[in-house]
Amino acid sequence: MRPQILHAPDCAQRLPHATWRAFAAVALIAAATAVPPAHAQADGGCAGHYWVAPDGNDSAAGDAAHPLRTLEQARDAVRADPRLRTCALFVNLRGEFRRTGPLVLDSRDSGGPGSEVTWRAAPGASAAISGAVRVTGFSLTDPERNIYSAVVGPLRSRQLYVNGRRAVRAQSKPYPADYAPTASGYRYLLPPDTMPRWSDPSAVEAVTVTQWKSMRCPVAAVNGDEIVMQQPCWFNANVFQAVPPAAPLWSFILLTRWENALELLDEPGEWYLDSRVGKGILYYMPRPGEDMASAEVELPLAEVLLDGRGELGRPIEHLRFEGIAFRHATWLGPSGPNGYAADQSGFHLDGDGHLPNVIGHDWDDVRTPGNVRFTFARRVVFDGNTFEHLGAVALDFGSGSQENRIDYNTFDDVSAAAIQLGGIGLFDHHPLFDMQLTRDNRIANNLVHATGREYYDAAGIYLGFTTRSLVEHNEIYDVPWAGIAVGWGWGLLDPGSFPGLPNAYSGQWGTWDTPTASRGNVIVHNRIHGFLNVLWDGGAIYTQGRQGVGDDDAELIGWNVASGKRPAAGGNTFYTDGGSRYVKLVENVSYDNPVGLTDFGPCGLPSSLSLCWLKLPYGGDMGGCVPYGDLKFVGNYWVSPWFYDPCPYEAYPIDVTFQDNHTISGPADVPAAILEAAGRQPRL
Repeated sequence: MRPQILHAPDCAQRLPHATWRAFAAVALIAAATAVPPAHAQADGGCAGHYWVAPDGNDSAAGDAAHPLRTLEQARDAVRADPRLRTCALFVNLRGEFRRTGPLVLDSRDSGGPGSEVTWRAAPGASAAISGAVRVTGFSLTDPERNIYSAVVGPLRSRQLYVNGRRAVRAQSKPYPADYAPTASGYRYLLPPDTMPRWSDPSAVEAVTVTQWKSMRCPVAAVNGDEIVMQQPCWFNANVFQAVPPAAPLWSFILLTRWENALELLDEPGEWYLDSRVGKGILYYMPRPGEDMASAEVELPLAEVLLDGRGELGRPIEHLRFEGIAFRHATWLGPSGPNGYAADQSGFHLDGDGHLPNVIGHDWDDVRTPGNVRFTFARRVVFDGNTFEHLGAVALDFGSGSQENRIDYNTFDDVSAAAIQLGGIGLFDHHPLFDMQLTRDNRIANNLVHATGREYYDAAGIYLGFTTRSLVEHNEIYDVPWAGIAVGWGWGLLDPGSFPGLPNAYSGQWGTWDTPTASRGNVIVHNRIHGFLNVLWDGGAIYTQGRQGVGDDDAELIGWNVASGKRPAAGGNTFYTDGGSRYVKLVENVSYDNPVGLTDFGPCGLPSSLSLCWLKLPYGGDMGGCVPYGDLKFVGNYWVSPWFYDPCPYEAYPIDVTFQDNHTISGPADVPAAILEAAGRQPRL
């Protein structure tokens, strides 16, 4: 619930300001919790060290020769250490820690200024936190189809990894032609005796992929030739309408595929988990060269590996994480009644109360959670870690994140975004207290690869409402939509409520008198290649909404190098979308990003979208739809400088400045210093 706002939409329930402030005042009272002493060993001077290993003993001394066994025991030892917040404390991890739930940290686990608590791989050792179980005992149970199976018991997961490679959930061929959309799901059009039969219909999901959206809804039941979808997913996935003749472009009409049935398992590398009571069987069809007797098969079970639970008034702070591999986690939310009714950038609709609209977006979305996540975190550092084979957002810093650093990490094979910073709710865009503000964070020198593996609408790196975020020297490649996305609201949450979406109207999401928290963000020296690999209508760097109070704290997008967009994908490399205001683009580089096409899916299907026939050239090296203005393009290097503005609003955009930009034929025409400085840099 949120506090009352001026002229808020009637559909939302609100807490009055007085009630919220009283609640917040209570939350500001810090309560220290005493913990009995635990094992520790000093390392000379003002420092303490703890060692932890899976073969250790929680009754041991906790030194290098006698390590503790569990992360929780090490946490509790740190809590009880009298040197906490006075001296530096180190938790040294050796080996792989397999878990079914998160390591939970809160304000009691915080360090102090100059006396951080560091969780790290022990010197000379490797360390990993894994949420998976290793599956063995496969046997060939269907020789005709070369399907192997193993009994795993009552387990649930949405991912499987074989020999370090993500397996594919069993799925139908693309765009099945025998199903027509109905108000409650789909109807099979051919004779009933030819209808595919699924042994467990409730496990099956329908998937749609179109423009900047990807959604998935579970099946509730099959009644004759009628496939009824789960609620509220089906309703929420169909709230996005559009005015004729385009209606409804962004709803769940186009059936891209069915997914997750044993009967669909027909390609090497596909898998299916029968999680019904009394079953618990994992099925897999090996890829060429895979020997199931020796294959390393990982089934993720944990949804969160590390949960930093700071609170309003009790932040979690002064922590470091170094050299740890966070791997093999899932996210079960989309398997439930809410499914995954996507809005944009990994934010989606849950629950009831969402009203149909013609703008393609909802004002009350929820975030995709992080497999590693923090809220109200201050001065937390992730340096040199690996995040791989994850089923949600890899690393998520939510509301109240301040002065955190995410440096020199590697993100690979992630179902949603690699990094998500800040939020989109009321206390993110108009916080009542400074401690709710997400500000002064740095994301630098990270390698981001193969994100959005399931939720294609997620950006590689996403920033919500943040102040003075620095995103620099990251390399991002092989992403299905945008490389970096910044902002929310399309102007509707800005002063004056600018309607930065086609069919929107001022005041649609309330009336606001003060600017949002989006200001002073800096996105510089990033290298982005291989973007828009699945969807279209995105870019290498995508921004929207007002990004400053004026020119002095405008968003700076500078010296970034972008190339290798999927050629057919329509989209703008440097994309200033709806409501964009106070954005400076300085000496960015775009090449090998040809103009793409609009693509609303194939025609001739019962579920085809009404504009499936429309294949228009779309996009350029810059552009956007209904930006406000106050945009400056200075000294950029690009091949096709076409300011694409297909949906103007009255006299907007205003005050768009072009100065000393360069038309190039390729990277040879770009100063070498810009190319060399883009992307991950060596440590100094």
